[in-house]
Formats: sequence, structure tokens, C-alpha cells
Amino acid sequence: MDKALIALEAVIREIVSEQVIDSENRLRAELSGLIDKTLDVAETATHLGVSEKLIYRMCQEGSIPHERYGTLGSRRQAIKFRLSDLEAWRATQRAANYKKGC
Repeated sequence: MDKALIALEAVIREIVSEQVIDSENRLRAELSGLIDKTLDVAETATHLGVSEKLIYRMCQEGSIPHERYGTLGSRRQAIKFRLSDLEAWRATQRAANYKKGC
């Protein structure tokens, strides 16, 4: 009977180990997708809680990290933002505002 219990325990440990590895891989994939997610102007405005007009103005001023896609000089260039860049920029903004006492 002891050998049967030991064998059953080994099988259960193997199954649990495989499930843990699968879950870790799935979580890593999901988290990496969130970190490098690309947002458009509307999504960025919503994420930051500001207007789209302000986002466009900050892009024009070069005060927010963004990427432009399309023909150079085109009026219809797509503006995209990486979530990781935005979060780093927000941390810088928080630090600057904290130093100012705002």
C-alpha cells in the first residue's frame, strides 16, 4: 500500500508541476503584452485622464514620448504610444511635480 501511495503522490506532484509551469508561462506572456502594449491617441487620453486635444498638443511640443507612422509631412500620420514609455514618463512627471510642491 505504501508503494501505491508514493507512486500516486509522484504523479500528483508531476501534474501540479506541469500546471504551475503552464500558468507561469501564460502570466509572463500576458504581462509582457501589457508592458509593451501600443495605444492610439484616444486610448492614451483615456489612460492618462486628459483630453485628446491635450495629447495632440503635447505631441506637437514633443513633451510626451510618442511614435509617428506614415509618410513624412503627411497630415494623416498615425500617432502611437507605448504603454511602458508612458508609465516611465508619468513617473518622471510625478517626480518633477513633487519637487515643485504642486
